[in-house]
Order: sequence, then structure tokens, then C-alpha cells
Amino acid sequence: MPGQQSRGAFDSRVVVVTDADHERGAAIARALATVRAAVVVAGDDADALGALAAEIGAAGARVAVLVDDVGTDAGRAALIEMVNELFAPAS
Repeated sequence: MPGQQSRGAFDSRVVVVTDADHERGAAIARALATVRAAVVVAGDDADALGALAAEIGAAGARVAVLVDDVGTDAGRAALIEMVNELFAPAS
């Protein structure tokens, strides 16, 4: 069954959702959480991102929040550091 096969397709993946503090980004983050991806929600509204992360986390997903602009060099550097720190494979 195609849906069954794709359910775990993101088990070892980290997905970054930008603008997750807005409706469309939040919907994408919720959908990715259902296929077991680790989700980094990024945006500039800390309260909205925190609420979304709590919702996704309560459903069992691995989630992290980045309140930064990933459109800047500093924001991208912060994102890479966060992903490497929180979601790096165990060695």
C-alpha cells in the first residue's frame, strides 16, 4: 500500500519549515510530523512557533524551534548549528 510505505520515509530526516509561524508553514510542519520527520520550525514569531512546537511534540514528533531569519547568513549558520547539535546521528 503506497501510504503505508511512505509513512516512515522521513524517519531519519530533518526537515526545516520556514515561515512556520504562519498558517501555510504550520500546516506543512504538521504534515511532515505525521511522517515521522524531525521538524525544525523557523520564523520570527516566538509565541506562534512555541505553540506549534508544543502541538507537534505532544503528538510524538521530534521538533525544534529556531526564531531567526534563515534568509540571512547568520540565520543559516544558526540553523546549521542547531540541526547538527540536536539531530546529529549518534556515533
